[in-house]
Amino acid sequence: MANPAQIILLGSTFCAMLTLHFSIQLLSEHFLYWKKPKEQKAILVIILMAPLYAIDSYVGLIDFQGSKAFFMFLDSVKECYEAFVIAKFLALLYSYLNISISKNIVPDGIKGREIHHSFPMTLFVPRSVRLNHNALKLLKYWTWQFVVIRPVCSILMITLQLVGVYPSWVIHNYFEHFSVTGSVFSCHFLPCV
Repeated sequence: MANPAQIILLGSTFCAMLTLHFSIQLLSEHFLYWKKPKEQKAILVIILMAPLYAIDSYVGLIDFQGSKAFFMFLDSVKECYEAFVIAKFLALLYSYLNISISKNIVPDGIKGREIHHSFPMTLFVPRSVRLNHNALKLLKYWTWQFVVIRPVCSILMITLQLVGVYPSWVIHNYFEHFSVTGSVFSCHFLPCV
């Protein structure tokens, strides 16, 4: 009889392989029916998030020599890519809704709609905001701010670990320390999306 660790490893291997299979299938279908390059490029970036999550989770489960350092690096790459995916998703959303920040185009169907913010967003902006060019421009600004801050936090964390300045007690809880910074920036734009 197999022990529970082996069963979990086999199950996670199967799930990771299944994710890779479906992601490759979806990517190939997009390449096969390449009709709208601008939108499909953003969709491809979003699709690649699933196999990256699967690989990151799988590496987090297995334990081999140096796997903790590799997992921390891979998790940092995943977080940076996740920030980029969020920006691509916003761009795709703007494209589908025919919103152009540079040309000051906001469709009449969404112009003036009210967005209700919840805590902690209300610490920075009013409880409700009307959708207009400035609100959409601010949303794009906050998104790109997150895209820049996430890699800076990851690079800072890895550099501090390599130099030996990053305390060992923090390494076990690095998710809490650096994820809090990322979460604060996420709170700015995610409720709006």
